[in-house]
Amino acid sequence: MWYLIQERALPFSILALLMMASAVVVYVVWKRQVSLPLPLRIFTTVVCLICIVGSAGLMLFTLFVGYNS
Repeated sequence: MWYLIQERALPFSILALLMMASAVVVYVVWKRQVSLPLPLRIFTTVVCLICIVGSAGLMLFTLFVGYNS
């Protein structure tokens, strides 16, 4: 486990899973006929897009500024 953390595999895996889960939630909310009111759909989409952009930013941060051996 410590080796994965040092090699940045665990942070990338967690962030990638968060990005994929957020994308699936956005897809389900908009493409499938989910009975949610429009303001809740927009709120959910905004939160998921913030998660996707934040995860991408953290992945870049981990790649360039994170642990360097």
